[in-house]
This record gives sequence, C-alpha cells and structure tokens, in this order.
Amino acid sequence: MTTPDNDVTEIDSARPGLALLVDVLLPGTDTLPSGREVGAHERLLDQVLAADPALVAPVIAAGRRAGDAISVTLDDVQIWDAETREPVVFALTAAYYMSSAVYKALKLPLPGPRPIRQATEDEKYSEELLAPVRSRGAIYVGAPTRPVTDQGVDHP
Repeated sequence: MTTPDNDVTEIDSARPGLALLVDVLLPGTDTLPSGREVGAHERLLDQVLAADPALVAPVIAAGRRAGDAISVTLDDVQIWDAETREPVVFALTAAYYMSSAVYKALKLPLPGPRPIRQATEDEKYSEELLAPVRSRGAIYVGAPTRPVTDQGVDHP
C-alpha cells in the first residue's frame, strides 16, 4: 500500500515481520501452498485491509513486533494479547484463502458473480445492514419537471 507522497508506507515497513508470521501461521502442506507462496502478506493482505480498515493498525503492530523479534514461533504468537494476535491471524488467513492457488489446491470453484435468486434469505435481508439506512432517513432527488410551452403542451 503506497501513496503518491512516499514509496514505503507503514504497512510496507511491517511486511518483513508479516512474512515471518505467514511462515508460522500458514506454512503449507503437501497439497496446500504456503502463505508466503501465495503472497498472503502482500497484495492479498492489502485487499483485506482495504475491506476492513479497523485491521490496519493491529496488523502493522503485529508485523513490526514480529520483525523486531527477527524470528517468530507459534508459541510466541500464542502469548501475544488477543488484541494483537486475533486481528493479524484473521487478516492473514483471510488473505490466504482469497488466493486462486489455494482455491485450486482445495479443488474449490473460484468465486464469481452469483445471481440474487441464488441468495439465501440471510443474504438478501439483514437488520444489521438496514439499520444505518433507516437511521439516516430517506434521501432522494426529486424528478425534474417537464417544461410547459405557451400552448400548455409538454415537450418530450
């Protein structure tokens, strides 16, 4: 995640530590690629953080903490406080499972467009989704009126 003002942002400075965390959390198996192989700490993580900006600060903190330690084990991660550990584990795992290589290894179809008619009732309607809309109230722009000529005939 870079900006026009600088080449390296806070998340970029945390990536070496995030790479260490990915190696510990998602080492790969005989059939599944590792988190580092799929770039779970790179572009895919950027997408996760863009979707949930609340994860940015704890992920950066965890990446820096891991980077400062030079090496990280699962035991190290387990003793971290939940406010540090849980967001970074969630974000890196989410990034990992967004990878098409992981989908292929799991023999899952890649996600694609899904018509609304295939949605479940929970996917179509949620009070949680509607609450902010209802609290905001109606917002709309009135339709323009059609001009009237001298003869009282509307122009199309």
